[in-house]
Amino acid sequence: MKYNKTKYPNIFWYETQKGKRYYVRRGYYLKGKKKEANKSNVKTLQEARAALAEIERKIENNEFAYNKNLTVNEYWDIYVDNRLKAGAWSPDTHEERISNFKNHISPKFGNKKMNGISRLEYENYINELLNTHARSTVKHLHAVFSVMLNHAVRNKMLDDNIIKFIDIGPSKKKAVNKHRSMQDFKAWDKVARLTLDDYDYAMVRITYLGLRRSEVAGIKLGNITFNDKDCAVVKIDESRTRGRKDGGALKTASSERYVYLDFETSQLLKKAIDTSIKISLRTNRILNKTDFLFLGDDEKVKTSFVGKPIGSHYIYCLFKKVNKNCDVIFTPHMMRHFFATQGQIAGVPIEHMAAALGHSTNYMTSKYTHIKDEVGENVTATFMSSIN
Repeated sequence: MKYNKTKYPNIFWYETQKGKRYYVRRGYYLKGKKKEANKSNVKTLQEARAALAEIERKIENNEFAYNKNLTVNEYWDIYVDNRLKAGAWSPDTHEERISNFKNHISPKFGNKKMNGISRLEYENYINELLNTHARSTVKHLHAVFSVMLNHAVRNKMLDDNIIKFIDIGPSKKKAVNKHRSMQDFKAWDKVARLTLDDYDYAMVRITYLGLRRSEVAGIKLGNITFNDKDCAVVKIDESRTRGRKDGGALKTASSERYVYLDFETSQLLKKAIDTSIKISLRTNRILNKTDFLFLGDDEKVKTSFVGKPIGSHYIYCLFKKVNKNCDVIFTPHMMRHFFATQGQIAGVPIEHMAAALGHSTNYMTSKYTHIKDEVGENVTATFMSSIN
């Protein structure tokens, strides 16, 4: 095919069966090597000049240096590495993102090129997920994938995020009823008292006051004091999860707070402290203020875990143990919901409840960032009076 020059450098014309067409060719250097960008079958000279301008813009911005043919799996590795180096993800977030990508996104799209994803195919995939997963789960999986593609767009590895603004409809999976009545709670608590010994029941009972299981596992001996009413005041400033077994920062800055225990829970905590000291002595260790309080007992855990801090999963297993013997099912997170609901029913102001839960919400003002003594004590007293 013969290309003919036009009066514009880098733009040529040629004849086809359908008439005159234009061809754009522009050379550039990349890492010392001569490269060429081109575009053919352009119908008008005006379109050809626009195409040349776009090529020159990409050369100017060094966009041809980026590989736009990466697969989803290949870019995921780049994305994860970037998030970790930037400190944007906690170990827990990292573990959760890796798990969701590996189990859901990678099997379907991992070997596809990012620029080869079909919006229609992706919409069908989302609709399939809604047959077996809760809508909230599907929305989260979509967000994980979409945020990665947005990252690729910002880094000029992808021209556009083809899956943005996808509509996610209702799920066919029946939503789990997480609402629990006072009657449900009292029935469950009665079984918990009979099923668990005082040491394990203390861990469970502390969750009644809205603590996350990771926060219970993260309670340190030095963070417990007793006031003049012989009630415990526990500073919550650390949590332990599967991703942070040695402890670490809480979920958010506002999660750091003081929790005031009622008298009964405080006495259980005193006994738990004595039990933990005995467990540590049996393993030739002296418990100090910086140590985590709750430890693995030799009668309940594998030998390798004896005397070591219990993980947050241990508390989850205690709930399952009670659930097996009860008609009502609770989880640690459902207990947080119950605490919040009953507190509000009992008249606790929502901003006080948010502070007690360690939530950062629109209702909170700066004065509630750290809950005041009288506020924390009032939240506990009001809640406990409502369940007794």
